[in-house]
Amino acid sequence: MDLREAEQVTFLAEDHLPWICSLLGRMPVESQNETPIDWTYLSEPVWQMLVSQAQAEGLAPLIYWNLSRSGKFSSMPGVVRQNLRASYAGTWVVNQALLKELVTLADRFHKADIPLVLLKGACYALTIYPDIGLRPMGDLDILVPASRLAEAVRIAAGLGYREELPEAFPGLNDLLSHHVCLQKSDPPFLSLEIHDRLVAEESFSYAVPVDWFWEQIEPFQATRPGLKLDNLFILSPAAQVLYASAHAMLQHGGKNAPLRWMYDIDRLIRYYESRLDWDLLLHQSREMEWGSALAAALQKTMDIFHTPVPEEVVSNLSASSDRHKKLVTGKQIRPATHSLEEREKLLSLNGYARMRLFLALLIPSPAYMRWRYKLTTSWLLPGYYLFRWWGILVDGLRSLVSLSQ
Repeated sequence: MDLREAEQVTFLAEDHLPWICSLLGRMPVESQNETPIDWTYLSEPVWQMLVSQAQAEGLAPLIYWNLSRSGKFSSMPGVVRQNLRASYAGTWVVNQALLKELVTLADRFHKADIPLVLLKGACYALTIYPDIGLRPMGDLDILVPASRLAEAVRIAAGLGYREELPEAFPGLNDLLSHHVCLQKSDPPFLSLEIHDRLVAEESFSYAVPVDWFWEQIEPFQATRPGLKLDNLFILSPAAQVLYASAHAMLQHGGKNAPLRWMYDIDRLIRYYESRLDWDLLLHQSREMEWGSALAAALQKTMDIFHTPVPEEVVSNLSASSDRHKKLVTGKQIRPATHSLEEREKLLSLNGYARMRLFLALLIPSPAYMRWRYKLTTSWLLPGYYLFRWWGILVDGLRSLVSLSQ
């Protein structure tokens, strides 16, 4: 490895963001004055590292698309071209299977007169992205009325879907989960999340009623041939931006938000530029006390992708505050230990839910233990409970050391 290559590897390991953004045709604001990356001098190992980072961020198919359309794809090392092409092809195949399943679900829900709102990945792949192979997604996310949730789950069960994860503690899912996670037991093992709320169940401090989102639904206009999607709705542009921001910054935290989620927000704003009601978005973010989450998400996309957010919107959000600002700020940094991460979650819950989650962490159900540790017999359970408690003790001590520093 020569000096130039060693420097490239060091820069890439320290911060891969400018490299990936450059391949997407955008440069982070903080990197604008730096010397442009000279792609002609990148070695194959550096390219492979870069592609690996892009795959982890969920942006490799987009990089393949952009490079192919720019005419630069053929100049890249062969193995890199192969990996990028495989990322796009793999995403396209998985998404095609998920969207085919969506057609079946939409038909069944239509016959049962259950309105179905398409969320997140599948919605984005069918609207704001020009090709279904550009937006990786691991499952289908749909929203149904809370009063029809049980019926929706029964319909999904009739199509071969089953509960994906065992409950860690009796009644815990009802307290903490705003959706039902299902998975097909046969190939291609598709996953489905049926939501009756968005972002959080009411046990969380930042949970909000879902009524406003139902007021913001609009019929989905199919633009892709071969997709018969009756009875399918999507959220309005303002509702999509607000939901995506709260999902990234409150539900998961900025520390867990891949670049793909930030790029989604950037695409939403650019795609719906003429329809996006900024006044409605600001008003509702204040009503829900999600303004701090919206501000953090918009600032991040602006810093990374030069997202065209009006200056008055930025000023309005900068001047406002809400009770979740400290939580949003704290979630920008990854906790040093798993115990501190769970503590962060516990502090977001009301007292009763906090106690139930604490018990679930300490004494999870045997079914959960068998799933978690892949046990084939219940005879091993006592030993694995001891193993779990020892791990909690060690991690707790590490947490105390981290907090004292």
